Amino acid sequence: MRRKIGLAGFALAAILTLFFLSRLVLFTTHWMDPARGMHPVEGWMTPGYIARTYDIPRADMMVILGLTPEDRPRQSLGKIAKAQGIPLADIIATVNAALAARPPR
Repeated sequence: MRRKIGLAGFALAAILTLFFLSRLVLFTTHWMDPARGMHPVEGWMTPGYIARTYDIPRADMMVILGLTPEDRPRQSLGKIAKAQGIPLADIIATVNAALAARPPR
């Protein structure tokens, strides 16, 4: 009886070890991917989020979007487009063009 309990405990420990080891490998490969987090520019994104994601100085992102220091940079691109009276697609195209024109890092 003791042998069966010991064997069951060992089997459970081995299964748990394999489970957590596989999670470690999967999460490590996921978080090491340099393209992780490089989402295409969308209307819900704020200038600060885009600046952090694509490693652009926030001041440069404000210039790309035509914002002044008095404007609220924490608004989404959709709200900025609405406030400027420009279609959202035009702002997204402007940001994408600026990102494409940057030299590679």
